[in-house]
Amino acid sequence: MSTGPSIADLLEQTNRDLAGTDARVYRRVGAHLQRTGTALQSLQDPEAAGAQPRNALLGKGSFLKQSVASLKRLCRDHGIKGYSKLQKASLAKVLEHHGVTPPPPPLESFTKKELVALVKQLLGEG
Repeated sequence: MSTGPSIADLLEQTNRDLAGTDARVYRRVGAHLQRTGTALQSLQDPEAAGAQPRNALLGKGSFLKQSVASLKRLCRDHGIKGYSKLQKASLAKVLEHHGVTPPPPPLESFTKKELVALVKQLLGEG
């Protein structure tokens, strides 16, 4: 009469299989965390990661190329008071006075030719 593996042998083999599976999962999770950390670092400091800053591609910022709504949002974000009734030129002066850096021009303000040039630059063709 042939007896199969004992319960202890089956449990031991199951535990080995689980440990091997866990080790593979942990290695994959570790590799994923490493890639995520690198990606986050490049977003926070693009120059250190060797990438060109996204805003640099769009050119020098200008308050006058922004909408009034975005200028008011900048005032609100920087804690500037008394801006709600100001017009674009006055909003730009207030932001400059408070040392706010102008954001790059919005993509909507670029011509088709300029957008194609930006895409080529991103792809390394230009």
